[in-house]
Amino acid sequence: MKRPNLAEEPTRGLDQVVITDARAMRLQVARYKEWLSAQTRRHTAFSAVQEMNEYAASAGKVTLVGKRKVEIFAPFRSEHSALQTITTWQIVTLIALVALWCVGLNFFRLQVLVGTMAVITFFYLFHLLLTIVLSLFTFRRSAEEHIDEAIVYALQSADWPHYTILCPLYREARVVPQFVRAMRALDYPPEKLQILFLTEADDAETRNAIRALHLPPHFKIVIVPDGQPRTKPRACNYGLMQASGQYVVIYDAEDVPEPMQLKKAVLTFANHGPNLACVQAKLNFYNPEQNILTRWFTSEYSLWFDLILPGLQQAGLSIPLGGTSNHFPTRILRALGGWDAFNVTEDCDLGLRLARYRLDTVVLNSTTYEEANSRPKNWIRQRSRWIKGYMQTYLVSMRHPFRYLRPGHMREFISLQLVIGGKTAFLFLNPMLWLLFLLYIIFRPFVEGAYQSLFPKPILYASTFTLVFGNFFYIYIYLLACLRRRQYRLIKWALLVPVYWVMMSIAACMGGFQLIVKPHYWEKTEHGLHLGKKQAQPLPDFATLDATFAVMDEPTVQIPVAGYLRQQLQQQSSSITAAFRSIATLPVPAFTRRERVQLDQATRRHKKNPWLVATLLIAAIASIASCWYFFQQHQILLYGDAYSHMMLARRFFDSTTPGFAQLGGVWLPLPHLLMLPFIWNDYLWRSGLAGSFASMICYLVACGYLFLAAQRLTNNNLASFIGTLAFMANPNILYLQSTPLSELACIATSTMACYYFLCWSQDNLPKQLVWAAAGTFLATLARYDGWALFVALLIFVLLVSLLRRQRWAQIQGNLFVFGTFGGLGIVLWLFWNLVIFHDILYFQRGPYSAQGQGVHITTHETYHNLYEAIRYYGFNIVEVCGPILVILALLAFIVILFRLRISPVMLAVLAFLVPVGFYVLSLYTGQVGVFVPGAEPASDPRILFNVRFGSEVATAAGLLLAILAGWVQQILPRILGVLGQLLVVGAVAAQVFFIATGGIITVQDGQYGGSCAFPHLINLYLVQHYAGGRILENTFTSNIDGVDAGVELKDIVYDGSADLWTQALNDPASVVDWIIVDPTNPRDVVAQHIDVNKSTFQQQFMLVYQEQFGLRLYHRNGLPPLPTRPVPATTQLDLNQHHQCIYSQNYSIAAPPAGPATLSIADRHRPLV
Repeated sequence: MKRPNLAEEPTRGLDQVVITDARAMRLQVARYKEWLSAQTRRHTAFSAVQEMNEYAASAGKVTLVGKRKVEIFAPFRSEHSALQTITTWQIVTLIALVALWCVGLNFFRLQVLVGTMAVITFFYLFHLLLTIVLSLFTFRRSAEEHIDEAIVYALQSADWPHYTILCPLYREARVVPQFVRAMRALDYPPEKLQILFLTEADDAETRNAIRALHLPPHFKIVIVPDGQPRTKPRACNYGLMQASGQYVVIYDAEDVPEPMQLKKAVLTFANHGPNLACVQAKLNFYNPEQNILTRWFTSEYSLWFDLILPGLQQAGLSIPLGGTSNHFPTRILRALGGWDAFNVTEDCDLGLRLARYRLDTVVLNSTTYEEANSRPKNWIRQRSRWIKGYMQTYLVSMRHPFRYLRPGHMREFISLQLVIGGKTAFLFLNPMLWLLFLLYIIFRPFVEGAYQSLFPKPILYASTFTLVFGNFFYIYIYLLACLRRRQYRLIKWALLVPVYWVMMSIAACMGGFQLIVKPHYWEKTEHGLHLGKKQAQPLPDFATLDATFAVMDEPTVQIPVAGYLRQQLQQQSSSITAAFRSIATLPVPAFTRRERVQLDQATRRHKKNPWLVATLLIAAIASIASCWYFFQQHQILLYGDAYSHMMLARRFFDSTTPGFAQLGGVWLPLPHLLMLPFIWNDYLWRSGLAGSFASMICYLVACGYLFLAAQRLTNNNLASFIGTLAFMANPNILYLQSTPLSELACIATSTMACYYFLCWSQDNLPKQLVWAAAGTFLATLARYDGWALFVALLIFVLLVSLLRRQRWAQIQGNLFVFGTFGGLGIVLWLFWNLVIFHDILYFQRGPYSAQGQGVHITTHETYHNLYEAIRYYGFNIVEVCGPILVILALLAFIVILFRLRISPVMLAVLAFLVPVGFYVLSLYTGQVGVFVPGAEPASDPRILFNVRFGSEVATAAGLLLAILAGWVQQILPRILGVLGQLLVVGAVAAQVFFIATGGIITVQDGQYGGSCAFPHLINLYLVQHYAGGRILENTFTSNIDGVDAGVELKDIVYDGSADLWTQALNDPASVVDWIIVDPTNPRDVVAQHIDVNKSTFQQQFMLVYQEQFGLRLYHRNGLPPLPTRPVPATTQLDLNQHHQCIYSQNYSIAAPPAGPATLSIADRHRPLV
């Protein structure tokens, strides 16, 4: 008998796929061998010497620039060189821009300052969005090159090409033994290696340390002739003249590359065409936990090399190279002219030059480990040099800015401005913006007016977004980088990285100063600090080598120079193109395009699932059809909350004080933000369809994620469809997704979070945990149900980690990565309440909160009665989902409870059931009230209120039904299994029929339950007689929002109208023409401030209408006579849908009327005119 496939078998992601197909393996090995053999045949000793001679002929010449002799051991190309840091026209342009800004500041101060802040904000926002996109690209599927180590092992006997390793050294005697051990550990034929120690003429100490190691002959000492500038790129250029290998790579003195890196780099070149000019290996550190500075430094490197650079590669943008582990074909590097000896970040400059000439760079998934700077002073010296070099590179690349206007140069321009220019500029701007923020926080009462002028609303919103989400995201991607690299111990320290940013700004100021006074000065970074005072250990495997293999102390490696010059001394950019044409005979890739497609298909995992497509198609049809039906029945806006949700969204731009502050402080903002693309349309707003469209999108999202979750648990498409069908065909769900209510937004985001948590519980992939946190973040901004989900998932993350027996550091990392992102919405909402309403718990204890509106809930049967709370919510679930499906779901839950017991997957299933615990707890503590038939006593007329809360369990019920359907098919023979699934489908269909014919309880609650929208006849009066003018009202007590009355929200003065509200309460005649007030309601703020019985008020305003329950409408005297218009038929039909809603100070009396009835203007009480 088969068991259900519910075990937590990990599903490998794309980044974990290895080639298991033997045929594909043999094909790759064979093609690689052919390619490597072709490389060896092409590269002979004679050709190597000839290439070296030809290159030395042009590179070894001294060039006279003005009165200065330039000897950089590379063809000098002035247009690419940072010899002149800034050109004359750049200086003139800069002075002109500064002068123009100062003149504008003098005559148009405010406009210029606002424009300046707008430009700064735009660049910050654009850089933030680019970083987010690049990180998502990499985190979703990295474009870095993966070389299977099994293939490398299979190619041990292959004929590998000659490789040259350049190691520039200056006063590095302390770390030389460590570097030699790393080179000795490389998995590469020694006879094919040429390792050049590039030492300066005055550095005898380092050379003596090298000679003392008695190294084999492929290690050679090269003495770089003395000269200026004394920089690393100048030494590397000299080494390039001596390079005899087909490929060349740079390693710094403290580097420890992975042993197979050289072979992986060669095979990467084999995978690509001749356009691949550089393979950049990743860099990281081997002393990350030496102190807090090394922790920050390591997390930064993990971010840059594991997320940003692969993202740049995937986006097709220029890649600024790292300072080491750059692998090049020697011919291409020589054609480029080597490195710019005057640029102190020669790696970044070379990376941009590669992009300029349409040459590719690929990031290789192999790591070289370096020493992280552990001393702040040493770190600042190093970082100031890097920043100075970035500024040099930017100035050199912007010498001819108009060339970026040519077709095909836009990506290069974006890379330069955002990755090089923007990244550097932000280091100078950050302190200024931090200061502005601190001044606002400390001196807010004194500077608020000036800041409002400096930051108009569009700029304010963009700058606030970058301040809040930008800072959070930049901190969070440090966490992601550490998680991706499994540096769990660093994750908690990455939360303090803003202090590291301050250090960067300090280094930037130092680098800017040096750019002016000594632009080419190379500040030496001291290495070997991780060794402390102890000396490096000797190398026992080298000590026994014969002395005849020792490195000779040569002044330099002598290269014969050809008797003719191939190129002019003053090279132009066209000569580089010509040099590339001369090396166009580089070997083609090892694989044809057809073979590459076949190999990609062999490793491809994700395929389109037609069942998922069909499910979403059926869900879309059901969504549209149900929305159309309920719209035709005028039932979209039955709920009072539906009006309020749309009003909050509409006020974003249609209000006396439009803006984000109108999103309120009790209801969470995500449902209203989802309405913004539609709510601007007047018809969609007044009809309610603006809110319906947002809910319909959420409905489709929920259906998709529910199917995927069921498919993961059952591996059965039919069972997954059955479970999803139970959710998407539920009449209560179909009604709620047709309304502007927030339930579907919560269901969609919660299902998304639970699905990714399920994936993580099975696969343990970091990106799945991040997506679970993202879904939780959205859920916490949709409804307070999401807050409970966050707490539950945080606990489940801990439990899953413990069940996997992970180390405590990894558990901490998981909790930090999930908790910081998943809980961000809660922190933002608390901060929002504090800033806007000056009460961090305003949403919970404010006058508009559920607790503030329902103090009588504490007298309900569920208050502090756990049994009653469970019973009430149980009845609610049964009414919404149906008794048949609830029974089947309980059966499925019992089955998986016994089969999975306590396991990660079982915890993931429990996550879908979090709403049950949340609502039971809310009923028990008196936070909410639910009245549902069957639970209420027969004598209590309040039998309907908040029954829609049961819909939050509908996805869990569908998931459990899918598990049941999959289990039935697996435990029974084939035919009986199919019949069992058909029975489950029949049960779903029967339950849908019974709910639809017996009365959809969520519709009934909106018609005559406690959730219905009361039909104010004042709306009819305004429809007939409103002629414009502002209306003063307390929208909380009046519940008149302008939708039915045909009033624009910008004409309604309410408690969110800021100063206008206060002025209207104190002197209404000076602000408004209409007043809606209920003098009998003690919670009506308007009635608290305005005495309608005073003679002074009655002289100014006249009572024109009074409703039965005390609400009054006043109109200001002295205005033109009011018009009289007929009531539109649609308005009458909309109001007729509310005729069963009977007003009550408590919950509405939920007793269906005996027969149909309608409301009309004739039903109103006599207007007083």
